[in-house]
Amino acid sequence: MSKNKEYAKKLKEHEGYERDIIAFKLCDEVPAGFEYYGDDVSFMCAIVAEIWEGRKSFYITNKNVLCGGAVYAGIGNKKMTKEDFDAGMSTSLGKNKAYADRQVMRRVNQQIPHHFKHYKYLIIGRLEDVENPDQVMIVADANRIMRLCKVYTWKTGELVHGLQGTAWCTQSFPVVHKAKTMSHTLGDPPSRFLMQLQPGEMFCNIHYDLLPLIVENIENISSGHVLD
Repeated sequence: MSKNKEYAKKLKEHEGYERDIIAFKLCDEVPAGFEYYGDDVSFMCAIVAEIWEGRKSFYITNKNVLCGGAVYAGIGNKKMTKEDFDAGMSTSLGKNKAYADRQVMRRVNQQIPHHFKHYKYLIIGRLEDVENPDQVMIVADANRIMRLCKVYTWKTGELVHGLQGTAWCTQSFPVVHKAKTMSHTLGDPPSRFLMQLQPGEMFCNIHYDLLPLIVENIENISSGHVLD
């Protein structure tokens, strides 16, 4: 059994996750065994959620992604016409949309780390199927996400910082990739809808370098009972 199969098996059995752990791997050459997503285009969050629907692990390019998720995941945006850009802005700015206005959107982007190298491909799949990914994502209820954060702090003494207020992809990928850390988020209304999350579920992204530490120490975390 590969180490990632062991990691996934232990975490899912010990913590009782209902969803598969998803792995993300950036590359310029696709390893054998992964199929191209195809010519379909969608939002990044909707594409990722197809793994939970039973789809086999696959890879995408920025041509598959309608939104800014490709940039935040590390594969860069496809070239856009002015018409496409203006259409995107019209769906992002204003009442009942992502940001109040363009100035607010710019302020958000100034607070998010950016990828200075863009890869050609992003592999998306179950942790069991992806060797040496860049990061993994666990989606579970707040109690189980709390336990993951507690493991990291219990062992390292470092606190886990969450990120919230903008889009799921913006909050999930860049800071974990650049700082090689872990973070948690609630996502945003469109991502939660497209990924069909339950009201109490949260996202937790973990840099792959930290995953062994999490797996090895998950059993050391208190159940919360302080008296026998």
